[in-house]
Parts: sequence; C-alpha cells; structure tokens
Amino acid sequence: MSPQDVAISRKHIIGEVPMIVCEIAERCLYTGFFGSIDSGRMAQITDSLTIRCEKEKSEAVIVDLANVDAIDTAVATHLVRLGKVLELVGVKVIFCGIKGNIARTMITAGVEFDIFKIARDLKSALVFYYKSIGFELVKIQKQ
Repeated sequence: MSPQDVAISRKHIIGEVPMIVCEIAERCLYTGFFGSIDSGRMAQITDSLTIRCEKEKSEAVIVDLANVDAIDTAVATHLVRLGKVLELVGVKVIFCGIKGNIARTMITAGVEFDIFKIARDLKSALVFYYKSIGFELVKIQKQ
C-alpha cells in the first residue's frame, strides 16, 4: 500500500465518521472527535456511540472535543442531543477539551450544556469519572 493510498483511506474514514471510540477505564468509553464536524455526520456519531455504549454496558463516556477545528450552531445543538440521548440510556456524559472558539459558538447559539459535566481536558475528565465511582488517583511513592 502506497502512502497515497493510506492518505486516501484516512480521508475516507474521516469523511464517514470523524471519531474514535475506546474503553479508557472500567465501564467508561472515550470518544474523540476531530476536524470539522457537520450536522450530517452527527446522526451517525450519535447512533454509533449509543450502540457501542449499550453493547459494552458503559456507565460513562468522555466526549473529547480538543481536536475539533470548528462547529456551527446546528452541530453544537446536536452535541447536546448526543449527550441527552446517552443520558437517557443511562450513560453519564463528560465533555472535555472545548476550545475558546467552540465555546463562543455554543454560547452565541444559546446551546445549554448545564446538565453535563464539563472538564478542561482528558485528565480532568478522568479524575472526575474516578471520583464519581468512588476512586481517587494518588501518586505512589517510590521505595
């Protein structure tokens, strides 16, 4: 496979659903979106993530927006819908990595994220998740 084929394959994957999903902690999925997300892809994202959460019996999902370049007001609204869908099926949603330009778009659009936990970054989101299930991250002293 040539480097050009790999680039085309990546474009094809990104063009369909611009996200990754993996289990990052016990019963907690991580999903990271990247690039520019449009309204057409948000339905695919919502369906894929909901199915994955149900299949894996996830208790929480961390939605990382740190690698999202831009969204419009419709996508901001879809993100709230994604969170509400997941909450309705019993999955706690933690959004993290929201950049300033994304935050301004959300506020300008009047999109309310008040019902969700918002963390600055992935590390903060994980700390919150662990605390919510009764765990605490502590530094282990070397002996």
